[in-house]
Amino acid sequence: MTEPQQTFVDPDLVRPAGAVLGGAVERLSGEWTRLTTTIRGLNAARPWGDDEAGRAFNEHYLDGGDEAPAAVTLDAGDELIAAIDDVGVRIVSSVDGTVDDDDAVSTSFGGK
Repeated sequence: MTEPQQTFVDPDLVRPAGAVLGGAVERLSGEWTRLTTTIRGLNAARPWGDDEAGRAFNEHYLDGGDEAPAAVTLDAGDELIAAIDDVGVRIVSSVDGTVDDDDAVSTSFGGK
């Protein structure tokens, strides 16, 4: 029986799960790109009009720099995709690193 402070991970199960996560992120990223391209295209068409009120709305909604609601949302989505993509890579590399460390310790101390 394992002690409460011990954790066991099966590397042969984790590695494929990391690859599945990577594939899911690729699909998510593709959909996000498709959606943001559509949003940017629709906004470029100035659907609020090209009169003074329409230009003012567009300036604050999309073109208002880092604080514009649309820009904040689109940037946050980009950052989320990048973070999720990084998780799969980190999971696999941390398991591989742990296995390598365990093997080195075992070899150093006369283990199997």
